[in-house]
Amino acid sequence: MRPRRPAHRTRRPGGPATAAPKIDKLREISFFAGLSEYDLHQIDQITTERTYAPGELIVEEDTEAERFFIIHRGKIEILKRFEDGEELVLGVHSDGDFFGEMALLDEGPRSATARALDETTVVEISRQDFEALLYKAPVLAFGIMKELSSRLRGTAALLVSHLQRKNRQLLQSYVDTVNALIQAVEARDAYTRGHTERVTRLAKATGLRMKLPEEAIFVLEIASLLHDVGKIGIPDAILHKPGPLEAGEYELVKKHPETGGSMIDRIAYLEEAVPQVLSHHERFDGSGYPRGLAGEQIPLPGRIIAVADVYDAMTSERPYRKAMDPDKALAVIREGAGKQFDPQVVEAFLGVVEAGVE
Repeated sequence: MRPRRPAHRTRRPGGPATAAPKIDKLREISFFAGLSEYDLHQIDQITTERTYAPGELIVEEDTEAERFFIIHRGKIEILKRFEDGEELVLGVHSDGDFFGEMALLDEGPRSATARALDETTVVEISRQDFEALLYKAPVLAFGIMKELSSRLRGTAALLVSHLQRKNRQLLQSYVDTVNALIQAVEARDAYTRGHTERVTRLAKATGLRMKLPEEAIFVLEIASLLHDVGKIGIPDAILHKPGPLEAGEYELVKKHPETGGSMIDRIAYLEEAVPQVLSHHERFDGSGYPRGLAGEQIPLPGRIIAVADVYDAMTSERPYRKAMDPDKALAVIREGAGKQFDPQVVEAFLGVVEAGVE
């Protein structure tokens, strides 16, 4: 379904919509100050501005979470109310700060209340419009996610003793959100659509067969989902090329692990996946890229993703070749043990495929 572009307007409580916020006003918000004219235009198309009086609720706990906010001018506090009546101030935010970021991760009700302390003007972006931004300007969207995650990091530290159950839900929300992001990226290429989901399923099953702990399985799942996110920076003409790549084109493709790593670095819950995203094209014998790591220098999740990635690539049809027979692909995986792949990972992976997980 094509994302909806909202009517662009500025609103005041109790009053009609007025003129749209100008790009110069967006530049006054620190996060947007250094953006290009093109990126500012993309943001301008999906923002709505609203002003709140001191004491007015901006969002209320247990109401629908469907947009997040950036403060243009003013000050707000974030409050969490517990069943025993305790009220915890999670933070006080002012000019340039983001809040309400759970709207991007969780379609359930708000988990906290935001209230204006001073007269406060905010810029609002809905979840649906943010999803539209993913299609138009994915690198910009990831930058916004990185900024939002700094709020989640601080909030999680305050809530950890109170909200263990919610934290588990948050982890799953990250998985679901990352999956949605990757589906948006894969929509560019019909040949690779579903590749990430299949690699993730195989890698996770391999990790479970190797009896990795729950935390390591979570990192493996996130890293598998994100392993090719750096391909956002590769032109469609190269991604869809029906024949062999030229040397310069191949060098550009080889940059995608580093591009992906830099995109997710410092995003809460995603940054643990950076080493795995960087290393999924390393080879066990040290002849891979981008850093030429060998053996156990390569993080174990990266070694697992490498096997699942190659197997799915071989057994999937691409513009330049037909899909390989699964038995032949497994023979290639076996032959690569100790050279391209970790032998222990290969053993576990073969067990997964033989058990029917594909």
